Amino acid sequence: MDPMGMLCHLCHASDMWRGKTLALKVALIEATENWEKLMGGGPPCPVMFNSEDICETMKLDAEQRGVDKTLEVCQNMISFRPGGWCPLSIMRRP
Repeated sequence: MDPMGMLCHLCHASDMWRGKTLALKVALIEATENWEKLMGGGPPCPVMFNSEDICETMKLDAEQRGVDKTLEVCQNMISFRPGGWCPLSIMRRP
């Protein structure tokens, strides 16, 4: 992954996550794995994950991305948008 892309993702860590912290945790794991490249040396990474947690998190992330892609395909097929909105042009008038 692009180191700057990781940093940009982490810049949004203070945004409202609404209980959806998987993307943040994945970004933190990727940052810890690329710490030397990101920081160019310096102090050690202050965040640590055990290998079992990393494996489970990455597996869950892959599953989530698959589900998200399936949902996107379904939404596009029926012109359904996030939040329950659909284009006015396809609404039936009484």
